[in-house]
Amino acid sequence: MLLYSQCSLKFISFDNLIILEEYIMIYIIDDDVSVIRAFGIFLKSAGLEFNSFESADNFLLGYKPANNDLIVLDLNLPGMNGSDLLKKLTRDNIHIPVIVVTAHDEPQSRQSCKEYGVLAYLRKPVDGEALIDIIKYQVGNENTLTIN
Repeated sequence: MLLYSQCSLKFISFDNLIILEEYIMIYIIDDDVSVIRAFGIFLKSAGLEFNSFESADNFLLGYKPANNDLIVLDLNLPGMNGSDLLKKLTRDNIHIPVIVVTAHDEPQSRQSCKEYGVLAYLRKPVDGEALIDIIKYQVGNENTLTIN
């Protein structure tokens, strides 16, 4: 299942005030459709665009690199698991911030994620506001630029 929203730029002009809104693309990779729906609700409520994939393999087939990407990644996936995806991204020199979410918290998983430089490691169930706060922290709240 792939939910797709287009990344775009909007220009709004009010006399001498110009606002540039740049959207980031969030990739949700989780095999649980209810988790994808819940994360989607949180992201939409924050005005964020997202794509979702039920496997790492499908993500790799559908990923279109851009400057403002971020992955929300479950570790326990069918086929290629989340840890293997982190290894592949690192090996292929693909630099994209990753927030790991997992229901199976294990010390070796935390250590592995730390070694791969993940942005955050969260245990399910994930607090939606915490997820949005981490994403906002990553993008530095620079989604809006005002020029006088």
